[in-house]
Amino acid sequence: MRFIMSKKLITTSIFICFILQFSFSQIPGLTFSQENEHPHLYLKSKTVWITATPFFHVGRKFSPDQGATYIKLGMFGGNLKPYVQNDSIARHSLNSYKLIRYFGIAQMGVIAPLLAYKHFYDSGTTTSTGDATIDNNVILEEETGYLTVAIIVFCTGTLTYHVFSKGFLFDALARYNYILSNKTDFEDVSFNLNVKIDQISQTPQLSLVWTF
Repeated sequence: MRFIMSKKLITTSIFICFILQFSFSQIPGLTFSQENEHPHLYLKSKTVWITATPFFHVGRKFSPDQGATYIKLGMFGGNLKPYVQNDSIARHSLNSYKLIRYFGIAQMGVIAPLLAYKHFYDSGTTTSTGDATIDNNVILEEETGYLTVAIIVFCTGTLTYHVFSKGFLFDALARYNYILSNKTDFEDVSFNLNVKIDQISQTPQLSLVWTF
């Protein structure tokens, strides 16, 4: 009975934590926020934390006109997509950002809960050794292993969703603002064409200098 109650309690806690990961910013009185700005990317971020917990939500806004106005980025950068559609480099970075966030959600919302389910509901199927103490120890070891992996996967998914994906978003915004500045990939390329007379042969020589 004690194991059944603890299993239900921990299962419920994991699913509640996952839901709070995306919706707790609506809970008044239990959160505090921190705002960050990246001027060179024209990106603003607001991180809302549940008080005294490791769970947080990040809302981001980007500027399509280099600081004049800001609009919400969207969970997967959907609002930025129309602005980078015509540039393959920025579009590729944004797609990578979206896919990595999907993977983070899969870790938190699918893989970790499945491991937790394995931990809670798939026990007791081990072949009995005839000794109740040994059987209980084997079951406990298996359950502890699944639970540990579930926690690790959930934490890794949080990092994937919030941290690892962020670099690709920065790359997309850096490229986008680079284009907005009316710059091209060949902005630093220069050509210098010179014609001179060789002092020994007295023949004309043509020199072309290409700097990049």
